[in-house]
Amino acid sequence: MNRTNWQHALIGAVMMLVAWAILALFDIPGAALIAFAIPVVWFLARECTSHEYRLGVARGWRWGKKLPVRWWEGMARSWTRDSMLDWMTPALVCLLLLYAIQIGVDVFLT
Repeated sequence: MNRTNWQHALIGAVMMLVAWAILALFDIPGAALIAFAIPVVWFLARECTSHEYRLGVARGWRWGKKLPVRWWEGMARSWTRDSMLDWMTPALVCLLLLYAIQIGVDVFLT
């Protein structure tokens, strides 16, 4: 693991807590689960986009031209250990936060 993995985890946790606070303020049902999905999908999409551009550059793509990458290649190719950890670390941290939020809410409701 490197520094960017931990930075992504911290950013994901902040994103989740801010989204949860806003959604809970308006009493949105399932606020914690929605707040969990936001950073997880954000970082997964970010990594897929990075892979698409990396594949395009390797195939001679330049800005302004059509990206020579099929729609599924960003998900299926070029994944390294670091790129997997770049979205899995925030996902695991946010999952722990989701669990803590659910336990905390249940404690206050009983």
